[in-house]
Amino acid sequence: MFEKLDKVIKVFGAALDATDFPLSLQIKQNYLNQLAQNLVMDPNFLDPYEGLLLFSRVLSKDKYLKIGKFPIESWLTPKPNLEDLSLMNQLEFQKFTNKGTIRVYSERLANYVKNSILPDFPLMIGVDHSLTGGVLNALSNEFGPEDLLILIFDAHFDGLPANISLNIAKYMNEHPEETNPLISEHINAVNENVNIVDTYTCASFLFYLMKEKVILPENLIIFGCQDYPDIKFRSLDDPRIVEFVEFYNEMEQKGVKFIPKSDSSSMIRNLSTILKETEKSKIYISFDIDVGALREIIATRFRNAIGIDQTTIINAAKSIKNVINSKKIDLIGLDIMEIETYLLNRVFPKSGRTDQTIKVIDSFLDVFI
Repeated sequence: MFEKLDKVIKVFGAALDATDFPLSLQIKQNYLNQLAQNLVMDPNFLDPYEGLLLFSRVLSKDKYLKIGKFPIESWLTPKPNLEDLSLMNQLEFQKFTNKGTIRVYSERLANYVKNSILPDFPLMIGVDHSLTGGVLNALSNEFGPEDLLILIFDAHFDGLPANISLNIAKYMNEHPEETNPLISEHINAVNENVNIVDTYTCASFLFYLMKEKVILPENLIIFGCQDYPDIKFRSLDDPRIVEFVEFYNEMEQKGVKFIPKSDSSSMIRNLSTILKETEKSKIYISFDIDVGALREIIATRFRNAIGIDQTTIINAAKSIKNVINSKKIDLIGLDIMEIETYLLNRVFPKSGRTDQTIKVIDSFLDVFI
């Protein structure tokens, strides 16, 4: 039997959704137009936190203390208010990001966790992965970075500076036949000559956390990433790809452990080996659900590659939990991020598929709590 947490589990929502993707903005515009005409069907949950409270088998249990939402202005959430319609355009969101305001929200979240949650157990249900940086900031200040192991389930390494991401986007735009998870969040900027600033975002926040020693690279594990440069990309001589590969090499030299998507048994074995070698006494787990995109999980913001299946995700979680128990490592927090509100629990008649994101999240939480 797995040990149970002896802390109060405080569940909270953090629905920052500041992406400037044209499709995302169009969906929000359509939602607001329907809202104005009273055409929005129930249940009209406004964000992933509300959605999980409605449908999650696990979070309905009394041991989860639901404390509400981290405050975010409505125009920056998945389902804005009607008066926000004029703000639903790329320029507004790009100005927001380029001014570094995403970092401001992460810093506010660090204070929120410090003042409203610690010393209890934070369980964040959210959207933009950059907010994980706020929780890690609070935990690093509380416990120190040296003994804090961070394990992130993610199809992408969210530690790439914007200039590298933009160069990758330009390369992929010139080579559409090579479309794959290397496509950056900045791909839309290539054709529109948007000014991209190196700043703190969901694609880069880990870079800043390591640079500022909030977390230590040797204490960071990325499980399931698909933008890890394979043999093919390492053989290319385009300077943008070379820069990308060299950056990954530098991260590994500093101690970051990458477990790229491969066959399930190899991934679990590599993860178990890394964890058994750790001497850390505390661990934080972040579950970016795009790690399983387009398998059971459909409701994720980034769906540019087919992720790993639910069985692999849960077996990885069980492997982590076994090591936590055997080495008496303290699980001090967990988050579930990058949930796409509009697709959560949706049925897709044409394909006959149903989004099973909540089922996967429930199974994941069952392992640890």
